[in-house]
Amino acid sequence: MQSILLALALSAPAAAFAPSAQPRASVVRFMDEDALKNKILNAGPAEFNKIGGVEVATEMPADIKFEVPIPAKVMGRWDGECAITVSEGEMKAGSGNSATVNVVPDSMGYEEYYAGFEDAPEWVTVEPAIGKLDRRGGAETTLTVTACPPPGTSFSGELGLVCVLPDDIDKAFKVTLTVGDGVATSDFDAGSDADMG
Repeated sequence: MQSILLALALSAPAAAFAPSAQPRASVVRFMDEDALKNKILNAGPAEFNKIGGVEVATEMPADIKFEVPIPAKVMGRWDGECAITVSEGEMKAGSGNSATVNVVPDSMGYEEYYAGFEDAPEWVTVEPAIGKLDRRGGAETTLTVTACPPPGTSFSGELGLVCVLPDDIDKAFKVTLTVGDGVATSDFDAGSDADMG
């Protein structure tokens, strides 16, 4: 009898550690995809539990200064150039003229930019003035420079369009602007009436 009791006593702790016949059900295994995402996202402090995309700034910071970088200003190493001419007739019509420059992304991640001129008349604008550049190798960002001077204006010179990159070296573009008498009106229709079928 003692040997039976001894065998039972020795086998009891082993049974406590033996795997059960039925496996334990995992809580994660039976969750749907949305419930699993919520469980993962809500682990940790609340300030880190937000999903956000790439947000674009909507206001120009007060401390942004549009200064042409030294390589462009002194050595003539511009990131691009464009020319705009506005004739007296275009000024009277109120149409003005536009040109585009392409900003090539060269950062490893998305990066905010603020575009503006170092010294330019108030009737020269750039759009979009605020945005986000793609990553290196991504799509170029096209900036449209528009000159819409009031009638009777005369101007001839070069302007510095600066694309301020807060975390990188600023980019600069040379805009050659000629406005007033002696400027030919742009061709609005490159074809002729004979081509109109």
